Amino acid sequence: MLCAKDYASSNTNPFCFSCTVNMPYTNHFKTKPNSASYKFRARVPCVDVACMLNFYSYSDVKLMLHRLKYKGRKDIGFQLGLMAGQRAKASPFFDAIDLIVPIPIHKSKLIKRGYNQAAFIAKGVGERMNIPVREDVIIKHTNTKSQTKMNRIERVKNVGSSFQLVDKLGIHGRHILLVDDVLTTGATMEACANHLLESRDVRLSILCMCLARN
Repeated sequence: MLCAKDYASSNTNPFCFSCTVNMPYTNHFKTKPNSASYKFRARVPCVDVACMLNFYSYSDVKLMLHRLKYKGRKDIGFQLGLMAGQRAKASPFFDAIDLIVPIPIHKSKLIKRGYNQAAFIAKGVGERMNIPVREDVIIKHTNTKSQTKMNRIERVKNVGSSFQLVDKLGIHGRHILLVDDVLTTGATMEACANHLLESRDVRLSILCMCLARN
């Protein structure tokens, strides 16, 4: 939860009504282009791009993401996915998505953390949009350094060759929705997207829960 109050709606929803209503939502599901899509302009050919929330370092969203990634709160990821999936479903964009692919994490991080937070987000999105989720399309074969304090150039160098497409034939001609928790510079998404585009006639859309702001 964002507020540490008792559950207000149901014991399956980690957010109370007030937190849900007052989250710092973007207008990305209604506006194209937007502040998220600009990050991929002339870099990755995307059909649609959106982030659901604005993420400021001083906001409660930071606490929410910390709980999701490091405190075992997989329910937060799934609920955010449901919320984002509902908005994408009601949007004039994000049409004809064939499958959802979460950004993978390296196996050592998966063992340490116990789960991939992006996968739980993707499952929520997939459930709401009735679209299958695949975690076996692309892998992260290199355990890269933390990118928290890196600039865009450093991030691109850090993740550029860390992904590997393992099912090139299985995604031919598909419209893939690539999902992650936070969009900062876009370097990780770009690196992953470029590998997916190695498959013939693939179209890409991008959905992140949060857009990092200053």
